[in-house]
Amino acid sequence: MPLHRYQEIDWGLLWQQAQAERSWQPRGLADWDQRAPSFARRSGQSAYADSFLALLKPESDWSVLDVGSGPGTLALPLAPRVQAITCLDFSPKMLAILSDRADQARLTNITARPLSWDDDWHAAGILPHDLVIASRSLAVADLRSALRRLNQFAVHKVAVTDRVGTGPHDPDAFAAVGRPLNPGPDYIFTVNILYQMGCLAAVDFIRLKETARYRSLDQALAHYHWMLPELDSLEAKRLRAYIGSIAECHDDGSISLHPRHVPTWAFITWRPDQSRS
Repeated sequence: MPLHRYQEIDWGLLWQQAQAERSWQPRGLADWDQRAPSFARRSGQSAYADSFLALLKPESDWSVLDVGSGPGTLALPLAPRVQAITCLDFSPKMLAILSDRADQARLTNITARPLSWDDDWHAAGILPHDLVIASRSLAVADLRSALRRLNQFAVHKVAVTDRVGTGPHDPDAFAAVGRPLNPGPDYIFTVNILYQMGCLAAVDFIRLKETARYRSLDQALAHYHWMLPELDSLEAKRLRAYIGSIAECHDDGSISLHPRHVPTWAFITWRPDQSRS
């Protein structure tokens, strides 16, 4: 079997192949619009944002470009710490929730723009920002091109998060319903593409150990249905039984889930003005 030099490996092509083999397909605009309220509610309760911002260490005079901002998971707590934030997301419902929450918090330094990875940011008037972040939003057709674009719009720093292993997907839930789980490419592809681009990337990790709490069993089921869409009646019965096996019921009718799997995210940063060459 012939051996290849690591410089000859096309990590971008391998990433695309692994994407095509994963167990789910990318969600469209209508899906994210529909999920926006529940996503905003859960992301607002998670320790993820605190962990991300603790690692980010932003400067107070920086401008920030938040790509795939969603309902403001990072932008809202970040806004008081920086000069200005421009949020890009292709979901109008996500941006509407972001704008409402910014108004309620009296945050005036957030600008929301309905733009996707495929849009021409230059033509839309987006300028380079001191810091560019892409948090859990690297669901793109061409990862190498997406990373290059982040580099082009960053002056001082880029920070992204990518899955480690199965990421937020619970392997025990897939096993319980009898479906295979192929999570697709994780952060190591991103790191290797950045290496080939000449970027000096640093990697840290965010492990979400907090217990997920839901107002009802149906709300918990809805979260897992996003992970496991189009269940038949037998699969739905198996999923309900699995959730019941990891659930703790509370007096107010809410439930807490205690899965074995701990979601982990890779926090990857680099400076666009530094290269290993």
